[in-house]
Amino acid sequence: MRRSVPLYSALGVVLLAGACSSGASDLGPAATLGTAPPTTSTTARPVDVAAIPDDPADIDETYVQAVIDALFAVDAEATRIFVETKQLDPRGVEILASIYIGEELDQQVHHWEQLLAQRPDEVLPGALRHSVRRILGVAADCVFVMAERDFAATTTRTAPPTMTYLGITPKEPSDDPGGRNSSGWVIFSDGVAIQGRAPEDPCVGR
Repeated sequence: MRRSVPLYSALGVVLLAGACSSGASDLGPAATLGTAPPTTSTTARPVDVAAIPDDPADIDETYVQAVIDALFAVDAEATRIFVETKQLDPRGVEILASIYIGEELDQQVHHWEQLLAQRPDEVLPGALRHSVRRILGVAADCVFVMAERDFAATTTRTAPPTMTYLGITPKEPSDDPGGRNSSGWVIFSDGVAIQGRAPEDPCVGR
């Protein structure tokens, strides 16, 4: 049975305006200057985000990063439509429905509705950027990841990066009939830590 509801408070587009950002977590000490070790040039193998690896061990940070980038490129297209029309345009909602499922889709639409009613001029037609920090859980139909989210291209406000927890699950044909989502995945949960506590891994026991 596929997961279709978020397990914790989803921020969705509220975070686009920086209204609920908790700030970036400490990622360790800053790098110090020194003599860099010699490097070798390697050619990265392209990632096929449409394919679901048979072996969960192949779902590494490089793969997950590529999938998240693909998903939020679609999210950015919905953002562009909402910013241009300054309303909850059905075309944008249809695009959101190709990358979000279940209650998380409802949350995203609700947050956009609020944002467009209250602060439409604060949203920019850019993309949310993510840097995968850790894969927290992997199962046959579930990946749970912690990523740093950057809002710089999406809001006129000063919104510091924040740690975000994303749950993704394999896409079904009915999720994306228009073929907008180039990846093989959809997002079932998007949220942050509550009171400093990370959400439970929804992939456990799957």
